[in-house]
Amino acid sequence: MAVTMQCGQGAAEGRRRRAEGRGIFFSGPKPPTSPPPPLPLPMSATPDDAPPLLRAKPKPKTNNVIKPTIPLNFRHRAAPATAPHHVWLTSPARSHAVMGQGTELPLHLIALILSHLDSAADLARVTRSSRLFYYMTLPRLYETVTLRSYSEIRYVNGRPEGYGNGSPFAMGLNTLVSRTFGEYVKTFRVVGEWREHDTEDYTKGRVPDNSMMLQIAMRAALDKMKNLTSFAWELNTKPLQTIYQSLMTKPSITSLTLRCPTKRIPRPTTLIPPLPNLITLVVYDIDPLCYPDDISVLLLTSKNLENLKLHWNPRMRESGEESVNLMNYFGRSVAAGFSPPAKRIALYNLYARNINEGFENNAHPEMMEEITLINCMGSGSDPANVFLDDTWRVSSKHRVPHHLKMLRVDVMEKEQATMLSRFQGLERLYLISRRKSSKPSSIAVTPSSPTTTPSQNGTSTSGTPISEHQCKSLAGDYLAAIQSSHRTMRHLLLSDNWQLSDETLFKLCQSCPNLEQLGFSSVVPPLKSLRQILQLVPRLWAIRVLVRPGSDLAEKLDTMDLDMHIFAIATEMWRPQYMNLRYLGIGDRLVFKLGEVIPPPKRNPPVLPGQENTLADRMNGPRRRLMQVGWEEVKHIEIWGMDSTDFDPAFP
Repeated sequence: MAVTMQCGQGAAEGRRRRAEGRGIFFSGPKPPTSPPPPLPLPMSATPDDAPPLLRAKPKPKTNNVIKPTIPLNFRHRAAPATAPHHVWLTSPARSHAVMGQGTELPLHLIALILSHLDSAADLARVTRSSRLFYYMTLPRLYETVTLRSYSEIRYVNGRPEGYGNGSPFAMGLNTLVSRTFGEYVKTFRVVGEWREHDTEDYTKGRVPDNSMMLQIAMRAALDKMKNLTSFAWELNTKPLQTIYQSLMTKPSITSLTLRCPTKRIPRPTTLIPPLPNLITLVVYDIDPLCYPDDISVLLLTSKNLENLKLHWNPRMRESGEESVNLMNYFGRSVAAGFSPPAKRIALYNLYARNINEGFENNAHPEMMEEITLINCMGSGSDPANVFLDDTWRVSSKHRVPHHLKMLRVDVMEKEQATMLSRFQGLERLYLISRRKSSKPSSIAVTPSSPTTTPSQNGTSTSGTPISEHQCKSLAGDYLAAIQSSHRTMRHLLLSDNWQLSDETLFKLCQSCPNLEQLGFSSVVPPLKSLRQILQLVPRLWAIRVLVRPGSDLAEKLDTMDLDMHIFAIATEMWRPQYMNLRYLGIGDRLVFKLGEVIPPPKRNPPVLPGQENTLADRMNGPRRRLMQVGWEEVKHIEIWGMDSTDFDPAFP
């Protein structure tokens, strides 16, 4: 609607404003006004593919001269109020929906929804969906970064990874160096095999160029990570002083993981500088002959260290090579009278002599809560290792950790059972039964007189079989210590070499009413006796019946059909006593997840007197839904996941 009025300038201006409030636009003379500033477009957008509201409206093709007008609320509709202004020109994603098409959720609800996304692929897709999600999700996307290097080129659909560009490892490192995403990184890991070229340069006293370039690029990436809290170097080549100098400038680092080289190539050895706020330290593949870095200063200055995991290369124990000296790692702490306040200590493949110079006092017994000893201190069956292992066994200076909550070992000894009886309050005990097979030694000679210290496989540490009486005596010592001193037990995994009777199981469960997970071995799987066990321990939700491989029971179970196992368990586990039970394992092959109870059909014939609990009655009665699962689905349950000697650099 166009109206033309001939009047004074002041009156015309007043009538113009009142008419504009009613939606009337004037084509007459107007006071000069500056045009509104153009709204920003996405970097990747052109005028043709821009959002509808950002495109210029075409002029109507009429004979009358009408000036185009812009609604007053156009600026408010162009972008939502929740979108940050500083990302309008940086986000590669499109703009949000306008008010007419939909409204935005509150920011705190969006943050709550995004907090449940843990997949990098999902986070990347959400980041590209809109500008607001780009702003909200980008810090989460780069919060944890893992770059993995491969020794060989991998192919995807017939083409190598990174076809037309560099390898994914190199391109990821380039992104961290050239972009500003490093400020979001809190956990940074480099994993895999780095292909070193010109390794003969080490023998000439020079670091190869490609290894040096890796250190420089890593240093440039680390310098941009202002909020880094966890760093893991797990490449097969070691970090140099360049990397450690960058870590020194980051007091926020609380976790450090180092992988030592395993090749005997001359390399520069670095004294790792102090990290005063370090809480978790993991060093693995330690081999004194492969030029590992010195961690003694790091251990001395880590006043807040709580988690310590040291893993030595198993080569020393397999070959009987005495090359590890613990004073190289803890000598500075012993000299200063400092004990790291570690709550969780894990040692793997330790093969060293106890020289009685104060190392046993280096660990603070009042602070220790979890101890893991795998293939250490007398756990081998090779007679060539007994000379060093006995130096730990005969020592009587070991102090008792009175506040210990978890113990995980792969060797059972009488001295260990005695130690368990000297304190109270243990909650988790994992006695690992099976280990990886070690290399046979040609110099091993069976002694004439066997020792009385049994190992986990039914043989003594000298390689000779132990008697049944010795096995029962050792099992009795452990069970007596558990029943008398550790009524707080929640997770209990026993050895599969200890065949427990029903009466022994009842006494054990009666003494430990807080059991939640139980793993034991018995002659016959006691399905019916489990009712009484579950009445004694109502919190029990995972049971694992251990079956020793190669035994008569294992062969008998393998010959039976799987449907027969499922039928026997399903028709027994429907009873109310088993309602809290969620996982049941019999051996390594039969692992079931228990579901709901399936009621019997409504038109079943009545059960005749005297035919209760017969095969026909059980077939027509209620049953429990079962689902057979593999090891991957139950490894998060401790009585399965902890029964392994495989090394995992991550601390639980």
